[in-house]
Amino acid sequence: MKKRLYAAFAAIVFIFLSFIQIAPAGSFINIENIEYGIDNTFKVNEMTGARITLTNSSLENFKGKLSFERWNIYKDTSGLRSKPEKRKVKAFTVSKEIEIAGTSKKVVLLPVYLGIDNSEQYLKVYASDGKLISSLQIKPKIYYTKDCVGIFSDINRASDLSYVLKSSGKSANVVALSSKNFPKRESLLEMFEFIIIHNYKTSNLTAEQYQALKDYVAKGGNLIITLGENYSKNLSAFTDDFLEGSIGSVKTGEILLSKVNKRDYNQALTFQASQKNVLLEKVRYLEFDLENAELINQKHIQKIRYGKGTVLVTSFDPFDSQFTAEDKKQIFEIIIDNINTSLNNSQGYTVYLPGNRVFYSAANVKWPSNTIILILIAVYIIFVSFGNYFILKKLNKRQMTWHLILVESVIWTALIFGVASLYRQNMLNVNCVNLIVYNSNKKGYIVDSFYQIFAPYDASLKIEGLENQKLEPIILYYDFWSYRNNPTDGFEYTPWNKIDFKDLKGPFIKNIKDQTVYKVDDIPIDVDFNMKDVSKITIEINNRSEYEIKNVFVFLYNAYVYIERLKPHSKVTKVVSDVYNGILEDVVRNTFFNNQKGRIRDYRIIDRETNLFSLIFPKDFSQPFLIGHIENYRENKLKINSKILNVKSEAVVRKDFSRVYTAKDKKIILPGFILPNILKNTFKGVNYMNYISQSISSPYLVSFYGKGYLELEFDLSGYLNKIEKVLMQMPNQYGRYNVDEYIFNVKTQKWDKISFGKPLMLQSGDIEKYIQNYQIKIRIVGKDDKSVTGIPLISAEGGEG
Repeated sequence: MKKRLYAAFAAIVFIFLSFIQIAPAGSFINIENIEYGIDNTFKVNEMTGARITLTNSSLENFKGKLSFERWNIYKDTSGLRSKPEKRKVKAFTVSKEIEIAGTSKKVVLLPVYLGIDNSEQYLKVYASDGKLISSLQIKPKIYYTKDCVGIFSDINRASDLSYVLKSSGKSANVVALSSKNFPKRESLLEMFEFIIIHNYKTSNLTAEQYQALKDYVAKGGNLIITLGENYSKNLSAFTDDFLEGSIGSVKTGEILLSKVNKRDYNQALTFQASQKNVLLEKVRYLEFDLENAELINQKHIQKIRYGKGTVLVTSFDPFDSQFTAEDKKQIFEIIIDNINTSLNNSQGYTVYLPGNRVFYSAANVKWPSNTIILILIAVYIIFVSFGNYFILKKLNKRQMTWHLILVESVIWTALIFGVASLYRQNMLNVNCVNLIVYNSNKKGYIVDSFYQIFAPYDASLKIEGLENQKLEPIILYYDFWSYRNNPTDGFEYTPWNKIDFKDLKGPFIKNIKDQTVYKVDDIPIDVDFNMKDVSKITIEINNRSEYEIKNVFVFLYNAYVYIERLKPHSKVTKVVSDVYNGILEDVVRNTFFNNQKGRIRDYRIIDRETNLFSLIFPKDFSQPFLIGHIENYRENKLKINSKILNVKSEAVVRKDFSRVYTAKDKKIILPGFILPNILKNTFKGVNYMNYISQSISSPYLVSFYGKGYLELEFDLSGYLNKIEKVLMQMPNQYGRYNVDEYIFNVKTQKWDKISFGKPLMLQSGDIEKYIQNYQIKIRIVGKDDKSVTGIPLISAEGGEG
């Protein structure tokens, strides 16, 4: 009996001691609150910052690690087993070391990568010995996948905007913003398609919040500023950045807004009602004139490019109570059509830039210098020339000379390449790619910097940002097999300044990016346009910089010129002759392929160059632009293993130019950028380019064939204050056959017959005859089933005043 009592007592003590051992001292760490962004909204399958509040109810200090983990769940549904088997595979993990004082709270910033697929996401707290302390499963909701827009205004305007967008077929989750809920980090703003500042004092924002707003725009966001009581203060807040110009007094009068469809002619044929002009009567508006801005609908809407993003300013209040619901709907259709957002696509597709495919390519790692290789070759020549002679002479086997040379050459070649490979694999190499966008006002910004790190065998690396650098790992493609090649494997990550790789085997490539937006000096590249007519435009490119720029493209509507290499301080003049009518990414890739000499066609290099350029393509092709690649861009720096390294750096550059070109005392609208409204169409056959679902598309170029007629309206308002000359011509790629063409005479109210067989010039007396309120109407008639025509290109010239 006593033995049984002793055994039971020993079992109880053992269980008690085991419980004490299992429960770690820091088990009082709780995950109290998680904030993913404004109102906890986020975009799935994208990295976003999370603000996590932890509490320590213990009296003792706690040291450990906070980790975000995403596990893919796979179920065996083959029926081969009696019960379905669930398998969990870790697909993504990121962690940060933490230290919390006793009986206190601590806020930790950690990136998360949330999704709604077959996966489970957890936040976990581990003790320093690796034991799990706390765990919380995160269950994102499908609701958060909707597009979001933000508005600085009262809650009534937020609901008003939601109603207007929904009635336009552009439903989005509208979030009311204020200085209380506006974040200090740009990464939490990426969910917004655009942000509106309406009658809100921007001075209420802190310096960090204001900087986050600027970074959001520079990285591709859209900011809209509307009239209100605080209009002047809102504009002046951004004066030092992108809203330089004059602000006048408030007036009352009429405003005519013209709907110009720039994207999809097929949509214009279907929704003709949306093409009507919007007349706003007795509206309060403000006189303003921004420098280097694109004028839309005279001066009542002006647009400025800032980095990758768009700032659009209106002189009136689109939420004014005097506007009807239909007026508001049409006003916002015009506004949204002039910013870079997927909301302007009524089909519901999302237009997106290509991903970071470029970083799948091999690291840009240097081989041994030419000096080392020449020394190896010299040693080989000396050894063969003298060594073979004396050795074989002494052995009296000179007949083996050529046999020995052959064997030695094979051995020595293997030795050279072996030394080169070991040299390459055991060298830490870092390459940086800077993506720079210059606006038409020549303000430049490094909108992203990508670092590619090639590490040797058995490496442990700690990478820290310098000064204001904000480092983040690059998530490549998240798919079924992503866990096999995950960029976050093997390191702990502390946003936004440290990445710690630990005991990684084999040579490997890791990619990180710097999220900071830097303003950079202008690289002096001048582009001048000399235009005799629409069909013959000469472009002069002047490189006044110290850099050699390779693969220079200048895109002008549906045409382009290409220069393989532009040397420092050199000029190149070319006539625009290359016409494209496909996806721009394919045009660039084919140009690289066709211009490489002979058999030296490295597809990896072509793909890398193409993908680099695709990262800075504009979403809106309404302006001419230049792109080029600088291989020897100024050196960058990164701190690795407590050493500051000079990093080999390159830059991919885009420069935007205004569609209105100033030559001496004249202003010229470059051809092709004014796309017409299609008023009427009875052609049964239409060839149109619809690349909405593609990543990059060209402007929409249309040809019509068969029997029927087409009425077009070109609206030149907002570009020239005075029209002195207009030039029109059919583009070459579509042809023109068996058609009659007419232009509307505003004086006689009749159609006058013309011909686009040659460029059509309108000047002096023709201006008053055919142009009214900056608008020109054209009719094209197909005579029979063999008729074919296209959309004519238009250019115009006028004075400054």
